[in-house]
Amino acid sequence: MRLARAAGAFGGALVLGTAVVFTAIWHVRPGLEQYAAHLATGTPAPGTLTATWFGVTGVLLSDGAHAVFVDPFFTRPRGFGRLLANRPIAPDEALIKDWLARAGVTELDAVLVSHSHYDHAMDAGVVARLTGARLAGSPSTLNIGRGAGLAESQLVAMPAGEARTFGTFQVTFLESRHAGATGGAPTGEILEPLVPPARFLDYKQGGAWSILIAHPQGRALHHGSAGYVRGALKGQHADVVFLGIALLPDLADYLSEVVDAVGARTVTPVHWDDFTRPLDQELLPFPVVVRLDRFFEDMARLRPGIAVRTLEPGRPAALFAPAGAP
Repeated sequence: MRLARAAGAFGGALVLGTAVVFTAIWHVRPGLEQYAAHLATGTPAPGTLTATWFGVTGVLLSDGAHAVFVDPFFTRPRGFGRLLANRPIAPDEALIKDWLARAGVTELDAVLVSHSHYDHAMDAGVVARLTGARLAGSPSTLNIGRGAGLAESQLVAMPAGEARTFGTFQVTFLESRHAGATGGAPTGEILEPLVPPARFLDYKQGGAWSILIAHPQGRALHHGSAGYVRGALKGQHADVVFLGIALLPDLADYLSEVVDAVGARTVTPVHWDDFTRPLDQELLPFPVVVRLDRFFEDMARLRPGIAVRTLEPGRPAALFAPAGAP
């Protein structure tokens, strides 16, 4: 009996200790000071190609006459419990309309999707429907569009390596991989129209893509997930890389295969924020899987000649900053 009580006490202490450690780790989210220190500043001149970040990998590119939106995601379902329980979720159309209005977006040439997980693709079909945009991506992404009520004429398949033109933008999808030991679960394809509400795990990856976006003012690479296919970007060129930094692999190798491969001189980190928090609250680094402070420190050590430039959510910044500008 005494042994059983001791074992029970030990087990309880272990559970409590684990909970305390986990809670401490959960609330350690350093890096916001470095993020603020690297913020892009200034007001873009009319006609300047701008980038506006909306959390995760959502990036709006606009030159005032034409615009494309990569991975728009405004709904951001709250709480990890719902995710772990695989409960149904759905785009919040009223919230999406509100954020599009805040951004001054009434029309888009295209909505581009890097892969079909919910935090990249769930809102994409609704955004395309509301703005008259074409939805461009994998077959899985197009089935999300069908589930959102898009006509077939709005759906654009993007075979790897083949350029498509949307307004003043030329867009090429290049094969990539999702970060993480699982290869980006849930993997697989979405094989039929995905009509919301659907469960978290219904948003299957559908492959992962690095998106090269060329414009008369310059070239940008949107690399939303921190995986890569070795050699896939060789021979490509981009001035700026939007670089996913969740679940980072070896950073030196990652930079070599993505940033160095395209000759970029500026990196904007994305996919570092906790996307279970609303976009109109202060963004915080995602716990455990993102160490934003280490990213800035390692960039300064490994690539001191490359500028790291951050964006304030919802605030447009000139995509190609003048020399010497933050």
